Formats: sequence, C-alpha cells, structure tokens
Amino acid sequence: MKALLRREFLIGAAVAVVGFVLVAVLVLASGGDPVDAVVGWFDGAFGLPFNLSQTVTSAIPLIVIALGAAVPLRTGVIVVGAEGQMIVGAITAAAVLLPLGGSVPSWVALSLGAVAGAGGGAAWSLLPGVALLRWRVSEILTALLATFIAVQVLAYLLRTHLRDPAGSATARSANLPEAALIPWLPVPGRVSTALFGVLALLVVAIWWHRGRGAVLLEIFGERRWLAERAGVTPARALLATTAVSGAAAGLAGWIQLASVDERLTPAVAGGVGFGGLIVAVLGGCRPIPIVVAGVVYAAIATGAGGVQIRTGIPSAIGTVAQAVLLGAAVIAIALVRRAAARRTASADAVAVRGGHDG
Repeated sequence: MKALLRREFLIGAAVAVVGFVLVAVLVLASGGDPVDAVVGWFDGAFGLPFNLSQTVTSAIPLIVIALGAAVPLRTGVIVVGAEGQMIVGAITAAAVLLPLGGSVPSWVALSLGAVAGAGGGAAWSLLPGVALLRWRVSEILTALLATFIAVQVLAYLLRTHLRDPAGSATARSANLPEAALIPWLPVPGRVSTALFGVLALLVVAIWWHRGRGAVLLEIFGERRWLAERAGVTPARALLATTAVSGAAAGLAGWIQLASVDERLTPAVAGGVGFGGLIVAVLGGCRPIPIVVAGVVYAAIATGAGGVQIRTGIPSAIGTVAQAVLLGAAVIAIALVRRAAARRTASADAVAVRGGHDG
C-alpha cells in the first residue's frame, strides 16, 4: 500500500509538472516572460482580499467533486460524469427549492437543497455503473453520454417547467427563495458558508481514507480476486463508489446554484465537473493534497487577469492552462489504468497457477 501511495503522489506531481511546463512554453511562445507571468498570476489570484475570496469560491465545488471522485478512482474506475451529475444535482435541488417560497425556515430549505442535490447526482451516477456491470460497457463512454443527456434535459426544463414565469430574454429559472440561498461570510468579496461544509467533508474524507474501507478498495483495484475473498464484490465496489462520487458532484451543483448563481442557468456546471477530476488526479486521490490542488487549479483561472496586466498575454491563457492540465490528467489516468490491468492480469495468472499446483 505504501508503494501505491507513493505512485499516486508521483503521478499527480508528474501531471502538474508536465502541465505547467507546457503552459510555460505557451507563455514564451506568446512573447511573455514566465517569471512575470507567475508574479502576475499570484497577484491576480491571491494579491488582494477580493482576489483571494474569488479563488476560494471557485475552489469550493472543485474540491467537493474531487473528494468524491477520489473514492472510485481508488478502485480503478474512471469517473468522467461529474459534469452531468452536477447538472442533475442542480436540477433536482431547484425543483425542490423553487416551490418553497418563504414558507420554510432557512435551515430546512438548505437541508432539502443539499439532500436533493446529492440524491440527484448519486442517482445519475448509477447509469454508467449499471451499464458497466450489466453489459460491460465502458463507464467512460456511458458517463459522457449521460452528461450530454443531462445538458439537453436542463435546456428543455429551462424552456418549459423550470422557466422563469416572470419572463427572461435568456433561458433561466426564477430566483431561488431567500431562505434557500447559502449565506455569505462577512469577508471582502463573496465566500459562502459552504466553505464550512467543505471542511466537514475534508474531515470525513481523512477519516475514511485511513480506514479499512479505503484499504479494501485499493486491494480491489490492484487484486480484485483477493478483495472478493474479503467480501468486496464488483457490484458493491463499483456502485457504491460511483454513488459517492455522484453525490459529491450533485452536492457541488447545489452549492453552485444556491451560493453563486442563485438561479438555474445553462452554465450551472461550466466545466467544473471535469475540473474536479483533474484536481483529484493532481491531489493523488488524497484529501489534503486535493485541497491544495483545488486551490491551485482555481487560481489558474482567477489569476489569469493578473497575467494579462503584468505581461500583456490575453487572460484566455488561464483557460488554456486548465485545458492542458485536463489533457495531462487524462493521459496519466490512461497510463495508470493500463499498468493496473497488467498487474491484475499477472496476479490472476499467478493465482490460477497456484491453484493448479495445489
């Protein structure tokens, strides 16, 4: 297990190094100075209290999704459906919260929103899990298909059942009731109290990652036949872990809805789901490194304006950098999965030979 832990950290570090080297090359190709770009990025992301608050706000849903995605990643299941699960979580939360009006206290509305968001995301995550178990269909393909369907369902609902009754030039729902909005902290900028929820999830994740369940999942990812002897069946491992990941993505959808957008819009996910997967890989699927990676990944976008001011390079460099990291993360996942498949096949062959010898 220690070797596996070291390998996960090395993979995350390699992804980060390769990604940032490519970004540095892009900066040089654009005529900028990488040192000036780093200084400008830091100022834009952390230089002022308002900038820091924007970075923290952007990091919150990324960290929530990454903490959930780290669970199935430990079993070797690649979860790329967080974007769709985030959308469905926002839809279910909006469907529950919009009819409430001011009829319930804030704590009830917030609890209902969190449960509805997590439940919607968990339910949507079962689609690729069931397809993988029942028909051996790639969970990557079915998750991407489910995300496409979620986008279309959201577009349809915003034109029909969830459309703002007051009318709007753009597709959107009505504003959430005041009681359903996540309160803001009394700090410069806008940082919601969802930050405390992230800290609570972090404590739970640290506790779980040190427990027996995490060890069994690591064994399942490396030596499936050995984990099955300990009672970890494929159905239990795959469905339970993907449900946890989906619930986290749906919860992030509710956070984005109730603290940032305050209404349901087509851009409620905005690529955050895919970003959460990158953060999970960069953090080596471990809680504390995931938090650090989430802040850094969010800062890439929020600090892009500082890069433009300092070097003259367009702020779109932030989006390009995130895309480069996404590509690096996908390559890293593919390499790890191929290596795990080879190790599993080798272990199974040894087990079969041992059984025949016996």
